[in-house]
Amino acid sequence: YGIVTGWADPDIVEAAGACGFDFVFVDAEHGALGIRDCASLVRAASCEDMATLIRVPYGDIRGAYVYLDTGAAGLIFPHIKSAADARDIVAASMFPPEGTRGALSSSRAARYGTAWKPLDYYRAANSVVWALPLVEDLEGISNLDEILGVPGIRGFFIGPGDLAVSQVRAGDTSLPAVDSVVRSAIAKGLGAGKVVATVAGTPAAAAALVDQGVRIIAVGATALFTGACRSFLDNVPRSASSNR
Repeated sequence: YGIVTGWADPDIVEAAGACGFDFVFVDAEHGALGIRDCASLVRAASCEDMATLIRVPYGDIRGAYVYLDTGAAGLIFPHIKSAADARDIVAASMFPPEGTRGALSSSRAARYGTAWKPLDYYRAANSVVWALPLVEDLEGISNLDEILGVPGIRGFFIGPGDLAVSQVRAGDTSLPAVDSVVRSAIAKGLGAGKVVATVAGTPAAAAALVDQGVRIIAVGATALFTGACRSFLDNVPRSASSNR
């Protein structure tokens, strides 16, 4: 289980790790996060032995490799719709000759050049990096078999929120039409031997995903925080003058 955060505070990440979360999903697409913020969050996650996946800004596939230099385990690329897109994200995440990632053997990911010879580091990094397509459009769902067939694609994230919007469902991920698409995508991914990841808003939703075979599930830090705040305020005496 992981926590999604677009907040720049590394304490949030460390606290989540102390609670038992396994990984952090750093949202650099929607969150107000720069590369330095992401590096701080990756470092905080490592203090709690958590892996970090960074969702990169939409549209900058070729330059996204800089996020890997922070030491992140992998990148999540939004709105991947085709096998061509999938090939591009694999190339961006891997050093030559397998990809086009810019060479740097003195980054934090490379332990500042102290642990490997450059070529050894590049080979090692290529063998473990995760380039995860975020499939969140109906076009991507239609092309899912082809996306999963691209060499280097070890798994994928399903984005139910954007799928709901793309079906003109106003973001309601609980509707049967959305659930049917998500279930079908999960089954295809597992059938292809890929790791399937997605998000859950409640413990019940997470349990249902586990029953379907999903093993990487993320929950939003904002939702957890606001849910806890509302639960507290709903269960304590309130001032008669309160306007909330």
